[in-house]
Amino acid sequence: MRRDMFIRFLASVVVVCSFPPVGARAFEYRQIEGWAVSCNNAYTCNISLTSAAGASGGATLAAIQWQRSVAPSAPLTLSIPYPPGFLPRGDASGAITIAVDGVTGFSADIADLVREDALGMFGVNEPEVLVALFRKMADGTRATIRYEGGIGSFSSEIVLTGLSDAARFIDDWQGRGGRTDALIDVGEKTPPESVDVWTIDSYDELPPSILRNLSDPESACYTDQSHIDQADAFAFNTGKSTIMLLPCGPSGAYNQPYQLYVGKDDEFHRAEFPNVSDAGITVLDTVYNVNFDLKEKLLSSVYLGRGLGDCGLAHYWTINEAAAGNPLALTLERSKTACDGVDIGPENWPEIWRPQMTADEREER
Repeated sequence: MRRDMFIRFLASVVVVCSFPPVGARAFEYRQIEGWAVSCNNAYTCNISLTSAAGASGGATLAAIQWQRSVAPSAPLTLSIPYPPGFLPRGDASGAITIAVDGVTGFSADIADLVREDALGMFGVNEPEVLVALFRKMADGTRATIRYEGGIGSFSSEIVLTGLSDAARFIDDWQGRGGRTDALIDVGEKTPPESVDVWTIDSYDELPPSILRNLSDPESACYTDQSHIDQADAFAFNTGKSTIMLLPCGPSGAYNQPYQLYVGKDDEFHRAEFPNVSDAGITVLDTVYNVNFDLKEKLLSSVYLGRGLGDCGLAHYWTINEAAAGNPLALTLERSKTACDGVDIGPENWPEIWRPQMTADEREER
């Protein structure tokens, strides 16, 4: 299932941090030198170098992908692109090597790597070897990735500037700063035994009480494995209960609808999202493009009027970890109806409701 999630996650290459468009399954993104860094709602993070960024000598093998989940001491994984023409006549007797500043840091026979033909990439799952290689690359200036096999010889040289900063960002984002499982600036703090957020990769991971609501093809929120695959589905353990954010059917052009389930063990019920309308305090069954802040225990959603992000409706909720029922409390709403090319991003839209807002303030907006 982890590899299935990786297939979805590789789509997150070009994304706007505050309001990721549908198709870019990341809610946090940074461009650090030539490296694209993206993390999803379950805090699984990816570092990728595109073939156009910092590559020379042919960009064939340059688009490598590093990935690490937020789980304590989670392994680091690496994917390396197939050389041209590897499919359908790939030579299993070939080999891949990676040299950092002229010194070989990794070497493996193709037969020992995980082939991902759907992605056109080799998967490398050797945690200790990969951590050592990554740190060499983070300290280095250039790396050469080389393939030698029956279809020929191919190599790409990549610039490593920014890789250490990309890793430091991920360490901080995943809460590893100063811990023994950090990639950069390793400290003495031991990792926790577990984390409270995780990716929902598979339809089969959901309890029957949720599947009963999802499996009816006539339902407005009918969801199957293909919908799970295209959405950033995740769960968070609040302590008193677990919340699951799941897709409500397929995505639109730039809005992915989500539904909320709250429960414990195998017993879950569909819950609502607190909302304020002209009629007063109410609830929403479905929201769009959700973002989750693990550190602050915040959840937000942004419905985009169009892909540019210059209009729409945004909600912000806190998560009450002591609540036995629906743990969400609405703290802010923002809205902008004019799609005029300015005030791009929900953080720039006018506030239309917050708990302390007076009637006069709401009228002004």
